[in-house]
Amino acid sequence: MKKLSKIKSFPMKIFVEWQYECSLGREIMDRQHSHLAVIFNKVCELYFNTDEQTDLEQRSNQLHEQLNILHEKTKEHFNIEDDLMLRENYPGHTEHARNHLMLLAELKHYIRRVEKGLENINIAALRSLKSWFISHIINDDKKFADFLRVHSQDELTLAHSVDM
Repeated sequence: MKKLSKIKSFPMKIFVEWQYECSLGREIMDRQHSHLAVIFNKVCELYFNTDEQTDLEQRSNQLHEQLNILHEKTKEHFNIEDDLMLRENYPGHTEHARNHLMLLAELKHYIRRVEKGLENINIAALRSLKSWFISHIINDDKKFADFLRVHSQDELTLAHSVDM
């Protein structure tokens, strides 16, 4: 595992800010998306941390741990979404689920390459993940939420979903 180099401080305190535009109006989905944003921000905070008191190897280990948590929580969220799409007979399920699988595979591949020292964590990768996250919510997940508003009985349909 490669050590992180010291980097300049990033001017933003929050890399992914949960905003109203990302809200789907489905409480459980919004809560899970917000939680994923918090985890993603922890990854970015560790990446941009320049605290002289924090050992680079320790910071690197914490960063890898948070990346793995991000992967696991994203996987849990996608499983819940996929189950709900199937239960509600969402016509866009196949493509939506395929997008989920592709992101998870890319994220896992990236994490493995970083852990093996084949690739460093970098701002371009973090920006790419951020872009995918926001785009997926405001496009794909919004279509699904709109479908649920029309076709689902009520928010209780989502209530079986486990909290993250």
